[in-house]
Amino acid sequence: CLTHPIFNKYHSEHEMLRYIKRLENKDLSLCHSMISLGSCTMKLNATSEMMPLSLPEFANIHPFVPKDQAQGYLSIIKELENYLAQITGFAACSLQPNSGAQGEYAGLMVIRAYHVAHNQTQRTTAIIPASAHGTNPASAVMAGMDVVVVKTDESGNIDVEDLKLKVEKHKDTLSCLMVTYPSTHGVFEPTIKDICQIIHDNGGLV
Repeated sequence: CLTHPIFNKYHSEHEMLRYIKRLENKDLSLCHSMISLGSCTMKLNATSEMMPLSLPEFANIHPFVPKDQAQGYLSIIKELENYLAQITGFAACSLQPNSGAQGEYAGLMVIRAYHVAHNQTQRTTAIIPASAHGTNPASAVMAGMDVVVVKTDESGNIDVEDLKLKVEKHKDTLSCLMVTYPSTHGVFEPTIKDICQIIHDNGGLV
């Protein structure tokens, strides 16, 4: 059943070892270069912070371990959620899911629930910058939203004038603006406060 040529090309352990090493050498990490995607925070993680994640006593818990055998983990998670809620002023925080795209989807579903709770079910328009990662519009569509793309300027930041036009056009159905901060190209939008105010003034969330 393994019909791909690669399964018949290497006939010794050493050949296979060298093949795997060649594949590994194609990988790009902080050991080789910067990670350019601005929103990916792994570039900010110090090596000393990552070390505990490799400890078998900490990292190798079974995903289906009984809850009564994971009280230490649950305590750490709950404590961090509480700290984040206090820092941000939110009523609650969730550390799930772990995937960025799933996190986008979870956030969008919370936004939808917010509008439903306020009897504004018509608010289904998500404004997304042209510079956004491809998962953003995909997550919005999965959450049942209509995507409207806002232009970016020559520096890659949100074009505020175009944003105003798009918001005015869709103000009755505006649900949210999805914005990565720092942006996908790695900078903090200098007009982020104005951008948020425009969205909030028209009934949307950010």
